Amino acid sequence: MKINQSICQAELTEHNLIPRKYYGQVFTTDETVIQKLIDTIKSIYKSGTKIVEIGSGLGYITERLIEHFEDVECVEFDDELFAILNKKFVLNKNMACLKEKSDKSNKFFEHNFISESPKIKNDKKPLNTKINNKGKLRLIHEDILNYQPSTDNYLLVGNIPFHISGKLYRKFMSDIDHKPYGMVFITDKQYAKTLMGQPPRCYRVSLQAQSYGDIEIAADVPPSSVYPEPKVMSCIMKIVRNGIKLPKNFWSVVNHHFENFPTKEVESPKTVGLKGWIELAKNS
Repeated sequence: MKINQSICQAELTEHNLIPRKYYGQVFTTDETVIQKLIDTIKSIYKSGTKIVEIGSGLGYITERLIEHFEDVECVEFDDELFAILNKKFVLNKNMACLKEKSDKSNKFFEHNFISESPKIKNDKKPLNTKINNKGKLRLIHEDILNYQPSTDNYLLVGNIPFHISGKLYRKFMSDIDHKPYGMVFITDKQYAKTLMGQPPRCYRVSLQAQSYGDIEIAADVPPSSVYPEPKVMSCIMKIVRNGIKLPKNFWSVVNHHFENFPTKEVESPKTVGLKGWIELAKNS
């Protein structure tokens, strides 16, 4: 479907919804930006792997993802938006519903759909699944910070809310064992520059991001490309995992100097880049 700010606003009004500032809810409404996002994903996508979208919202990006990729998993936390996504993608009049199951404790719903009539295979996972001749879509009602990725190789994408950026990056770049092989996000441009920061403005979050992957700003996303319009410039940011292995004491060394500077070895921590910290950790 064609989209723009007016169409997005009208759809939200139809459902009596107002974007929640607390959740940092904004909706990408520029088809050129969405196409650039798809192109950027394709530039690092590995055939046969999973696409995990953070915060599907009204499904504008989701719709394009399932046109281009065979296996898409969408994680949406908001109750009302999740209901809209179900109506758009799961309760599709052109699909035949074979099974319906609910798990209220986890706010999951399971639907298996087919466009023709292949053999039915029951999926033990509590998911919303749409299967068509292009691929499959799973909708998961969950906070992305609680989401546990499957063992499949996956790429993390989406228009991410700024207020969870730090926790989101820490989880998928550092905390979990099964990390994505890359990330493609629409995000605040200044924050993207912070992740790319070099001395004399290299922060701990910069080290975290750069030790995970190589970062690139693929395109600018002006305020007019999203609804409601933010006050800052956004961008499409691409991160490709680089496989850097940090010394076991890396973060204890970094944290010590950031929290106690100036030290004998480091007068100003922000003036030390990733390679410098690795060498310092090795020699400590």
